[in-house]
Amino acid sequence: MPVPVSQMWTVASYVLRQKLAGRKQYPLVLMLEPLFRCNLACAGCGKIQYPAHILKKDLTPEECFRAVEECGAPMVRSFGRRAPDASTDRGDH
Repeated sequence: MPVPVSQMWTVASYVLRQKLAGRKQYPLVLMLEPLFRCNLACAGCGKIQYPAHILKKDLTPEECFRAVEECGAPMVRSFGRRAPDASTDRGDH
């Protein structure tokens, strides 16, 4: 899938600014996980071992926006369940 020119420009200018500032390490992508829920038992992951009241916690939209601003990365990837919409919800679940 081709990357839009505007996205390439945003990332390239961000990387150039970081290099000119002399930073050797900087965030490029924020992997945001607003839902702490997980029903998997992956090897090496301790998330499933948390108590139920912790696993039910969600980040509010304001907390997510604050994390994006604090991180400063030019790209954000959000994980978690999406709300169904008319274009994808076929009612077969």
